[in-house]
Amino acid sequence: MTTNKTKVAIYARVNQEQEGLDKQLNALRAYCEAHGKEIYVEYVEEGVSGISMEGRHSLQRLLEDAEEQEFQELVVWKLNRLARNVLDVMGIIRKLEERNITFRSITENFENSTPIGKFALQVMAAVTELELKQSMAGDQH
Repeated sequence: MTTNKTKVAIYARVNQEQEGLDKQLNALRAYCEAHGKEIYVEYVEEGVSGISMEGRHSLQRLLEDAEEQEFQELVVWKLNRLARNVLDVMGIIRKLEERNITFRSITENFENSTPIGKFALQVMAAVTELELKQSMAGDQH
């Protein structure tokens, strides 16, 4: 049986603070259900920082599956769950775009399929990195 539903990959990440993996996953699943999207797979990382892509095995699997065009859209709860570095965010988005995969952050309500969406994504990636650097600077004082 063939379905016309968009195949979606979900990506969720929590760091050492364990700030609500279930909350993210439940929101992402509800979004997919409400919009008639089929969940292809859930990529989940627990206890992993978003500062770098190093050691993020689920993210690496996601990118490998994207390369094979296993899904058509990637949804995250919030951009900073994907990455906290502008270059990483934009590199991931570029890889997705090369495979015609849409990226969507459900709480920030933007995606990369329109010029305005791409602009908002770039601005938000910069804000995410700034917030990280400010919090790290605050930890040093």
